[in-house]
Amino acid sequence: MPKWTPHSNVADVLSLGPRTAGRLMQVGVRTVVELLAAKPEAVALRLDDERLSASTIELWQAESQLVLAMPTLPAYAARILAAIGFSNHEKIARSTPTELLGAFENANARGSSGGWLEKDSRPTITELASWIHCAQSSVTDLAA
Repeated sequence: MPKWTPHSNVADVLSLGPRTAGRLMQVGVRTVVELLAAKPEAVALRLDDERLSASTIELWQAESQLVLAMPTLPAYAARILAAIGFSNHEKIARSTPTELLGAFENANARGSSGGWLEKDSRPTITELASWIHCAQSSVTDLAA
């Protein structure tokens, strides 16, 4: 598993396709730090693509923060956690698998994930517990 840094290529960190990566590069967003510093509305306006809205950019920012804060967290987990509103690793560390699963089910029912968060991407309790453990390890590592 790669060790991502703020200067890593944002397309690699977020597993974006080449077309989206190229479009982000055209608007000056190449690295994670550039994505995190960007104003989502401004980036979305410059991208001029209804599929790449300000809320999508905000989700990418949250996902990137999780990937940096929790290096052992799988990328798909960061995407799911950001989509269900758990973008802070300390909040995740204090959560229970049942709480995360409830948030997943609520986000899925609301359709707030842009359609990609479907039943077949539903994490298991074991997966959720491992994500919480990653967050707890990150919080412990920061405290040390």
